[in-house]
Amino acid sequence: MNAAVEVAMQEWTAGERRLAELETTAARRTVLNGVVAEIADELQRRMGHAFDLNALSDEYAGAGAWCLDVAQRTTSHPWAHDLSLVQDAAFARIARNALDFRPTID
Repeated sequence: MNAAVEVAMQEWTAGERRLAELETTAARRTVLNGVVAEIADELQRRMGHAFDLNALSDEYAGAGAWCLDVAQRTTSHPWAHDLSLVQDAAFARIARNALDFRPTID
């Protein structure tokens, strides 16, 4: 695994963890999870069914604009547009579908 993929995976894992640990209301969590799901759905469409982590990392490098667009179309709440949470959590979710994904042990 190259360094860019490793860094991206660390960012995805950190975003997923921050989202899980976020102290918020149930209603806000539902909105945030909905944004993550919409971004993940769009990402899966973009990646197709067979992809590796390198290709996913390449997509991540330029995904900010379309992820923000998806987030803004999903909800008008600006607090749910934090890409360090919703984008990274969505990429973490889809990374598990990569052909070369191997779970890490913390």
